[in-house]
Amino acid sequence: MTLNPVPLDPRTLPGPVWIVSPHPDDEALGCAALIAALTDLDREVHALLVTDGGFSHPNSPSFPRARLAQSRLSEWRAGLAALGVPETRTHALGLPDGALDRVDPADMGREVGRIFAAAPPATLLLPWRRDPHPDHRAAWGPVWGAAPPATRRLEYAVWLPERGDANAWPTAQEARVWSLAVGAARSRKAQAIAAHATQLGGISDDPHGFTLAPEMVERALNGPELFFEAFVQAVPAAQEATTT
Repeated sequence: MTLNPVPLDPRTLPGPVWIVSPHPDDEALGCAALIAALTDLDREVHALLVTDGGFSHPNSPSFPRARLAQSRLSEWRAGLAALGVPETRTHALGLPDGALDRVDPADMGREVGRIFAAAPPATLLLPWRRDPHPDHRAAWGPVWGAAPPATRRLEYAVWLPERGDANAWPTAQEARVWSLAVGAARSRKAQAIAAHATQLGGISDDPHGFTLAPEMVERALNGPELFFEAFVQAVPAAQEATTT
C-alpha cells in the first residue's frame, strides 16, 4: 500500500481536542504520540471511551464482565494520565463491548453529543471509518455526526496495518494521509500501552481471551502514527438526525 503521507504538525490542531476510543487501548496504540505532543503544547485534550471493554475475556472466572470493565476503565485512565490527560477530562459511555452494532446509532450519537457539549471539539480524533473491527466501524458514524460541523476530524489507524485489506485503506481521492513519528514520545507511548495489563497477558484463566500480539505493540511503538483526513467532511446522512 503506497500512501505518501505528509508530516503532521500538532501545532496546527486547535483545541479543545477530543480523542475517541471504541475500546480502552485504541488511543494508546493508534495516537499516543500525538496525544503526548498535544498535552505538551497545553492543548485542552478530552478523551471519550465508547464501550465498557468487558468482552476481551468472556470465559475468565476471576474477571467476570463487571470486574473486567472496571479494570479496563482504570487502565484506560492510567494510560491517558501517562500522556498528560487528567481523569477529570475522561468520559465513558459504557456501551457493550463487542455489540456496538446492536446499539441504535441515533441513541449513541445523542449520548456522544451530550458529552461533547461540555467542551465542543475543534479537533476530533477517532478510528478510521473502515478500521477492521466491527465496533470501530459501528462507532464511526455516530461519533462523526455528533461533532460540530466546523470540527477538524482526523481518523487514526488501529487494526488497519494488521488486518486491513486493500478495500479498507483510504483511496487517494478519499483522504489526505498524515503521519507523525513516535520519536521522543516512545517511552510515554510504551507506558500508556503497558497500562493495559489485562490485554497483555494479565488474565491467565481464559485460554481464548484476547491478548495484544507483541508484533502489534512493537509496530505501534516504532510508528509512525497514521491519520486520515477525509476530503469530504460532511455529516453522514444516516446521522443527520442525531445533530438536530
